[in-house]
Amino acid sequence: MILTKAQYDEIAQCLVSVPPTRQSLRKLKQRFPSQSQATLLSIFSQEYQKHIKRTHAKHHTSEAIESYYQRYLSGVGKNGAAPVLLELANEVDYAPSLMARIILERFLQEHEETPPKLEKYYFQMQNLQVCYK
Repeated sequence: MILTKAQYDEIAQCLVSVPPTRQSLRKLKQRFPSQSQATLLSIFSQEYQKHIKRTHAKHHTSEAIESYYQRYLSGVGKNGAAPVLLELANEVDYAPSLMARIILERFLQEHEETPPKLEKYYFQMQNLQVCYK
């Protein structure tokens, strides 16, 4: 089935109001049953990438980075087992993997290191306590 521009736009508009989760993808499938799962996933991915590209700069200001880092440290300090990183990323509507990168780079700055070869800093990264939900 060929997807028209109007259909694409309707699906994309639906994505604006839902968080980027698997549950949201299931809801899309229910709302647009004539579209394949692969089509919906592709549109979902494209629109999410566009969103990340549009908001990238605001998440990389020095004020935002410092705020995220302090909030991360505070959250981990209160409960080291809590999914602090995931919750922070969801709260500010940013990809958890990219939020982890921001936090890690800030952590390395604090310890006067440049972004490294991964194996050299394996033990140092364990101290960062990146949590998953």
